[in-house]
Amino acid sequence: MWRLIRSWVCHNHKVYYTVSIFWAFAVYQFWWYTIVGYYRQRNAHRSLAFAQKKEAEWEINKPKEEEYDDEDDEGDEAAAEGGDAGAEGGDGDEEE
Repeated sequence: MWRLIRSWVCHNHKVYYTVSIFWAFAVYQFWWYTIVGYYRQRNAHRSLAFAQKKEAEWEINKPKEEEYDDEDDEGDEAAAEGGDAGAEGGDGDEEE
């Protein structure tokens, strides 16, 4: 019986090639979904969609920012710069 089927399929090569291409496609799809699906699941925490979801959660739940006054820091920086210049000798006449 197998000999008859094989002979019929070989003589009707359109069916043979169609079946061969179907099986090749099926095997490829099986292994692609098995391997790629496994790594997609394993690395889901590294995906762009996961990062966007976490960022949206952060925007909703982010803590309140404390108000920060830059004017106080500017005065402290100027005083620190002036203090350093005075410690180095100031006008530079003493070096000559």
